[in-house]
Amino acid sequence: MNFRGLMAGAALAALGVVAAGPAGAVVIGNGTVSVGINEYGQLYDAAAGVGFKRDSDGVDVMAAFAPRDSWGVNGSYADDGNYGLTPDVATAVGPAPTADSAVINTTVDGFAVSQSFSFVADNILAIDIELTNVSGGDLASVLFQRLAEFHADQSGNGDEYETNPYSTGVETTFWGFDSPLTSDAWFNCCQADAFDGGAGLRLNLGAMAAGATRSFTFYYGLGDSGLADQLKAAGATDVMMVANGDGSLAGGMGVALAVPEPTTWAMMILGFFGLGAMVRRRKAALA
Repeated sequence: MNFRGLMAGAALAALGVVAAGPAGAVVIGNGTVSVGINEYGQLYDAAAGVGFKRDSDGVDVMAAFAPRDSWGVNGSYADDGNYGLTPDVATAVGPAPTADSAVINTTVDGFAVSQSFSFVADNILAIDIELTNVSGGDLASVLFQRLAEFHADQSGNGDEYETNPYSTGVETTFWGFDSPLTSDAWFNCCQADAFDGGAGLRLNLGAMAAGATRSFTFYYGLGDSGLADQLKAAGATDVMMVANGDGSLAGGMGVALAVPEPTTWAMMILGFFGLGAMVRRRKAALA
């Protein structure tokens, strides 16, 4: 093993991070929390038994012998019930994960889905997603969602409550075992039952031309009653929370669409000016 390999192994050992499970499954950590990521980009590594774990006391709000996390795009999904993706999926890992980051690339249902996992705070994981239309045609409507069941009550009493403290109108659900299919209406009628509290956020990305890419970020947090504000401070515009009865343990999810780069804004502004000039010329010609 070369020096770089030895250093990487030492870093993994120091953080208690292990690569385990099927090809692509990995556990990343930052010394405060450890996150298991399976080969489909769900937050659970079955071989390591890690979902979203606090290192100080071993409390895990995601691990329950199977993935309690799913994502979906239009007709395909990584499902918490079937522990995998629909059959027409190709997944690949790359580049190689580090102690505190990983990338899962997936091709499914006419989409290339790149999910980059990294920590933006001691207790907050960011999943930067790039979704590209590789179907070969324009798509009239595209939906993407993530759904998680957070096991916030560790006492066995099922003492959990759910809140939606910050919202811009993104479609949500509190039901942790709701449908992973974006085509299904979410249950979303009320507070979830004991142990089933969750956080689901579904983005309506609208039309996507062939080859177009949309970027957005999901945030997962582990903390206490102050977690919602921490998720918002990290960049989330919409936040959903599941906490135990006294607020001492909470899991949460947030999401934010990417803000266009300054060059993109400049091009948009120039386009508006150009459109205005064209309209003025047309009016002058008609006059």
